[in-house]
Amino acid sequence: MKKLEAGFQLDRQTSYYIPFHAAISVPANLEEIERIGMRFGWQVFPCNRDGLFDVVEFWVENRLMLELLTPAMTITYLECFSPENLPALIKQFSALESQN
Repeated sequence: MKKLEAGFQLDRQTSYYIPFHAAISVPANLEEIERIGMRFGWQVFPCNRDGLFDVVEFWVENRLMLELLTPAMTITYLECFSPENLPALIKQFSALESQN
């Protein structure tokens, strides 16, 4: 599958997409998640969040994004946001923001 990510834009018209999402740890691997998405015709995108961690964008009814974390992804995600890593994370976010 292609590695794509959702983009954000301002628009005066009502969006088809739901302005909410959640990151959820699941006991499934990427292939299992992709099979579920294919079964229902829903978009599934493996994504990397700025080199910090990976998630799987799982688009329920192609409208609501759930960021699913496989067991391996969950480990990296939790390490990334652990209290001892927060100063480095803030520094990295600041560097990313200055690039934009």
